[in-house]
Order: sequence, then structure tokens, then C-alpha cells
Amino acid sequence: MKQIKFYFLAAFLFLTLQIFNPVFSQNASVQKIKRGKDITINNQTYTSLEGFIDVPENWITPSERRIQLPVFIVRSATKTPAEPIFWLDGGPGSSNILTAKKIASSPTTAKLLEHHDFVCIGYRGIDGSTILKSKKINKAMKGLNHQMLSDESLNNVEAKIKEYQVQLKKDGIDINNYTMIDVIEDFEYARKYLGYKNINTLSISYGTRIALLYSYKYPEVIKRTVMIGANPPGHFVWFPEKAEQILDMYDSIFKSQNVITYKGQLKETMKKAFEKMPKRWSIFKLDADKIKAGTFSVLFKKDMVGMVAKAYFKAANKGDYSLLYAMQKFVDIGIKSTGAIGEMSAKGFSADYQEGVDYRKMLKGNATVLGGNISIGYWGIASAFKIKMIPEEYRKPRMSSTETLVISGDLDVSTPSDYARDELMPFLKNGEQLILRNMSHEDIITEALKSPDLLSKYFDAGIVDKSSIIAIGTIDFKPKMKFGKVKIFVMGVVM
Repeated sequence: MKQIKFYFLAAFLFLTLQIFNPVFSQNASVQKIKRGKDITINNQTYTSLEGFIDVPENWITPSERRIQLPVFIVRSATKTPAEPIFWLDGGPGSSNILTAKKIASSPTTAKLLEHHDFVCIGYRGIDGSTILKSKKINKAMKGLNHQMLSDESLNNVEAKIKEYQVQLKKDGIDINNYTMIDVIEDFEYARKYLGYKNINTLSISYGTRIALLYSYKYPEVIKRTVMIGANPPGHFVWFPEKAEQILDMYDSIFKSQNVITYKGQLKETMKKAFEKMPKRWSIFKLDADKIKAGTFSVLFKKDMVGMVAKAYFKAANKGDYSLLYAMQKFVDIGIKSTGAIGEMSAKGFSADYQEGVDYRKMLKGNATVLGGNISIGYWGIASAFKIKMIPEEYRKPRMSSTETLVISGDLDVSTPSDYARDELMPFLKNGEQLILRNMSHEDIITEALKSPDLLSKYFDAGIVDKSSIIAIGTIDFKPKMKFGKVKIFVMGVVM
């Protein structure tokens, strides 16, 4: 699976909630969806369909500006399929189409296609005719004077955001029409146009929030939903204390597995490395903010922890900051390739932003090893976007009868398992949570998507086949990339 991208005001009146139920036959049209290239999996050929739907940018006033969204469908092998499976990718700021096309030819998808169509509708703001991407904002997010999260750097990002909003207005684009509620209306239109009465949803990370809100807004439509890395309302903000807890868990695993490659505990070694950090490694300036952000990002995958441990051990005990500088450069590369920042902001901020909260102060004011890192980078500039909030009823958990399977990982720094367990599961009357041991964010996505029996049995009959998931009892802390290769890569990037 792709990395996951780095991720992410006044409530609408009751009248607005009523208007958010458009008559689709009057408010939207569709471009013809045509047969695409056949897909062959295990000697079985499946028909694919591709095209675009044409929908209003503003579902409340459909006669105004319109946008086009791509559609990708793989037809089931049976002539009488059950409910289709709608794919909802992560992000926000990432395409909903690209990953769907990658996994369309996988053995797991083949298993799903035995009884279901596989359907993907593009996300507005990142897929299709309108992409809310700003190179100037992305460039500003790299920071000034090698201090990515200084007030000076964050203020510079805010200035670029204000310039961007002026340009959007000139282009006739209203960023307030790119929320998750608008995405759900796009999906609802597509569902009706394609002739599906009920659907299932398969979602990962950010996409799980769309799936959740979809079940709130149209409970009669969703039959079953699988949410991998569930993100409950309020958790587009990554809280420093949770990352600290997971670092403690890694230290416990180090101890239980008798890992003696590195002296001392990981967290203590990280503290020591930051305390001793010079202004430069070789001729290159170091940015502690970016290094912390890079460290947080690689914790999305458990097998990268060996690299993290080696990087900090070399820095703290040998004064060698080369690997930490590599993580710093990875952040620069990631920011450059960041998806649609406007789409990301519209969907994340409009759902979880809290008026009156000083995010910079809140996230910087803690003594954790990694601090607020990426959260400061996004939420420290959130107020500059001036985005209207989605209705209050979609900003907090509420009771749902939808059949729901939540798949979590106990080492997930992005969508922690206990958030889903404590804040979401009590509201799911027909929900079950499967927590995979010793797995982080990308690990659970990869494991679930390569477990055809787990997904197919649930979508077919609501059965949670726990035996189809291999519980990983240990973690390989041996770095997957040798030091020399990383050094050569970094030198190639910066020279």
C-alpha cells in the first residue's frame, strides 16, 4: 500500500440539513460510462467499466458550477451479484481511484468479485476536473530557516493559504463544497444512477470516516461496512501523548524479545539524540521538527522501527546523524508530493476543527519525545482556511445499526485501536472490532487486503473469520535498508 500521506467553522442551521437531500434526477447528470480493459485474475476474466459522472459542485444549488468525477467498476463473476462493494481510500488529499485500480487485480478482489461488483467513485477535490492543489502552499510547508514548525514558518504557510483562497474565489471555486458530506452525496448519486439499491463499503484510514458518516446519513443504504484503521470523530488530529504511549509499547517489545542490538531504551535514546543534536550533519543543516515528523511517519509501518532504532542509536551514541538527516529529507520529498492540500483541509478541518482552540499552543506545549510534529504542521494553520464546519450531528459518534467490522492495530500511531474501542464501538449496535497484535497503520491495511476469506465471508454473510488473519507475535527489528544505501540515496537527493 502506498504511504500513507500526511496527513490533516460555525455549524449549519437546521434548514441547511433539510436542503442537503437533493433530488438526484434533477440535480445531476452523467457522462456515458463505457467498457474498459478486461481484468484477468487467476485465469478468470472480469469486465471493467470506466467513465465520469457530472455533478454539481454545490448540491444545494445544483444549477451552478459542475464538476466531473471518475468512475471505475469491476463487474462480479456472477450474473446475479449481491450488494456491490464501494471502495473508500485513505488521505485526505489522496486519490480514491489510484489504489482501487492497483488492488483490482489482486486475489482478494477476485474473491470479493465472486458475489459483488467492486465500485470506486473519485473523491471531489483530488480526482476529476477540479483538483485543490497549491504548489506554493506545499513549498511553504517545508518551513523557513530549517525550522519547519516555528511560528515564522507556520505564519508563512498561512499567508500562502490566504493567497490561494483569493485565487480559488477568482476561479469560481468554493472550498466549502468539498467536505465529506459532499463526497457522500456524490456517492449517493452514483449509487442511484448505477441502479444499486443497497451497498457495502470497504474503507481504510480517512475513508473510514466517510463510511461512518455515510451510514449516519443514509442508514437504509449501507448493508455492511469494513473499516480498516477506523478514525472516530475528533481524531484527524494526531495527539503527541498517543505516539508516546506507542513508543513505550515498542520499548516493552524490545525488552520482551531481548533485543540487545542497541543500548538502552528506544525512547531514552531518542531524547538523548535530540539533546545532543548539532545544527549540521556534515554540510547539511538539521531540522529537528522534520526529523520528528519523519520519525512519526515511518512508525506507520512496524518493520521500519529497526531503522528508527538504528538511526537514533548512531546519533545519540556516535554523533552520526546521517540516518536522521535521511528522515528529514524524506519529509521534504513527501511534502513536495503531497496531494490536494485544499481537499485535505476542507475534509479534515470541516469535520474536527474546534473554534477557540489554540492548536499551536496545545500541540507544542507538551514534553513528549516527538511532540506535535505533523499535527502542528496542519492544525497549527487550520484557522487560516476559514472553512465552514459540517453539521454538528456528523461531528460526534452516534448510535448506528449498520453491520460493521472494525480492524485495528495495537501499535497504530495514526488510528489507535483504543480510540475505536472506547469512542466508536459503544455506538455500533452490530459492530465487532478485530485488533491485530504488533501491527501499525500500514500493517493492518496490508494484512486485511491480503486476507480474502476475512473480507469475503464478512460481506457475504456477516461472519468474522479471525482464523484468516495471522497474528504476528514478534517484530523483526533488523533494519530493512542498510546504512550505506540510505546515505547514498540521501546524497543523491540533495546534490
